[in-house]
Amino acid sequence: MSAEARVPHATRKPRKQVRYKFQFTRDLRFQDTNYKTVTSMEYLSTNYGQRTARIIHSFISCIHRKINHDVSKISDNVVLKLIRPMDKLKLFLLLVTLSQRGGPDYWLDKHGKPNSSDYEEEVEPKNIKKEPKLFCTLLENVMRENIKKNFDETLYDENYVYSSIWANFMEGLINHYLERVIIPKSERKVCQQLYKPMMKIISLYNEYNDLIEKSENSGFMLDSKSSSDNDNVEVKLANAQKLLWKARQDIPKTISKELTLLSEMYSTLSVEEQDYQLDQFVCCAEEYIELVYLPSLIDVLFANCGSVDFWKIMFVLEPFFYYIEDLPDESSSLDIEVIDPEDGLDKEPRKPDPRVATLEKICEVAAKENWI
Repeated sequence: MSAEARVPHATRKPRKQVRYKFQFTRDLRFQDTNYKTVTSMEYLSTNYGQRTARIIHSFISCIHRKINHDVSKISDNVVLKLIRPMDKLKLFLLLVTLSQRGGPDYWLDKHGKPNSSDYEEEVEPKNIKKEPKLFCTLLENVMRENIKKNFDETLYDENYVYSSIWANFMEGLINHYLERVIIPKSERKVCQQLYKPMMKIISLYNEYNDLIEKSENSGFMLDSKSSSDNDNVEVKLANAQKLLWKARQDIPKTISKELTLLSEMYSTLSVEEQDYQLDQFVCCAEEYIELVYLPSLIDVLFANCGSVDFWKIMFVLEPFFYYIEDLPDESSSLDIEVIDPEDGLDKEPRKPDPRVATLEKICEVAAKENWI
C-alpha cells in the first residue's frame, strides 16, 4: 500500500487545479506568416524608430492581453458543443470579408484603381428595379447586423462591403486601445497635474472642520463665564466667536468655488490630453496597422483556421467588427418628459455632487500611484 493510500481521506490536501491560460504568441501556429517578425521591437525600431516603436508595441500588447484574457475564459466545450455551425460560418465569413482589404491594396478598388470615395460614405443606390426578395444571403444578414439595418445587396457593391468591414474592425481595435490604455494614461497625467489643487481643497475642508470645533468651544466658554468675570474677556470671546462663525460661512463658499474650478479643469484637461494622446497614436500607428499589422494578423488566423483556439479568438474578436453603429434617431431627443423639480423630492435621494466625484477620482488615482 502506498504512503498516500494510508493517509486518511479527511487529512489529504486537495490538489490545486491550475487553470489553463492561453498565450497568443505561444499557442498558435505561425508557420508561413511574418507575424512574430513584424510585431517584434527589433523590426519596429528599425522601421519606425524607438519612440514610434514603443507606441506601436503598446497597441500590440493591448490586443494580445485582450485575446489572452478572454480566450482563457472560454472552455473547449463551448466551441465543440455550444457554438452552432451557422455561427461558425458567420465568423469565418467576417474573416474572409476582412481579408479582402488591407495591405497595399487598402486604398484600391476592385479594379486596382485608387478608391477616391471615403470608405464610410454610402454608395449611391443603383438604378435597378427591385424584385421582391424571398430570402437574404448570409452576407446580407452579416452586413445588416454589422453596418446598416436596411442593407440590401442590390444597392451596394462589394467594395462598400469590404471597406466597411475593414473600417469597422480597425476602428474597433483602436477604440479598445483608447479605452484600455490612452484614457487611463490621460487620467493619470491629468490627476497628477491637479493633485496640488486637490490637496488645497482638502486643506480648506480640514480648516473648516477645525473652525467648527473652535467656534463650538468658544461658544461653550462664553456661556460658562460667571457674572464676576471681566467684561473685557467677554467682549473678546464674543468677537472671536463672531469671526469664527463668519469663517464657517466663508470657507464653504471658497471650497465650493475651488471644487467647481477643479471639476472644470479636470474635464477640459482630460479631453485635451485624450485628444492629444489619440492623435499621437494615430500618427504613429495607423499606417502600420493598416498596411502591416492587420494583414499579418489575418494570415495567422487563416493559418490556425478550424482549430479550437481559432474559434475562440474569432468569438473574442467579433465585437470589434461592430464598432461603427447606426446613430440614434435625432427626433427621439425631443420626446423628453418635463418634470417639476419640486415633485418627488421626498421620494428620490439627492444625487451626489459631480464635483465631489472629480475629487474622489483624483484621490483614487493618487492612492493607486502612491502620491499620498
